[in-house]
Amino acid sequence: MSASARNYSRIVADSGSMRDLGAAFGRLAPDGSVILLEGALGAGKTTFAQGVGLGCGVVGPIASPTFNLILEYGGRRHFTHVDLYRLTTASDLDTLDIDTVLSGDGVTCVEWPTLITGRVDSPAATLKFEVDPRKPDVREVDMSFRGEGWSALIDWLAGQT
Repeated sequence: MSASARNYSRIVADSGSMRDLGAAFGRLAPDGSVILLEGALGAGKTTFAQGVGLGCGVVGPIASPTFNLILEYGGRRHFTHVDLYRLTTASDLDTLDIDTVLSGDGVTCVEWPTLITGRVDSPAATLKFEVDPRKPDVREVDMSFRGEGWSALIDWLAGQT
């Protein structure tokens, strides 16, 4: 797979497959990566993030951080799950120390990342989740990668087609 091939699309048939895709990201994403998750409510962002946590080796339940905003987990790799759905302005981020969160080790997933997209350094990935209106369980996930260290994950994605 060439280094210039940095965009992928994947059809995901069900929640188990979405969790499996997330687990691959948890195992293979570069250390210090931030994964931005975009899509409508119910599009699969939290299920994907739970898979990332499993791939990082988190044992036990991985909850949605909708009300906590940021949840951190230990495992083979550190996993941080951020949900910014309830925030409306960039000034809402001031009390979260978001820049420290985004520069952490392990893997960080951010749901509803609109307020922080300009603050994310590489390595980063943006995943856009779309629901197929004809097949409500099916999702299309468009992925783009920025920065170094994604080759193992990109090779895995290429082998899954």
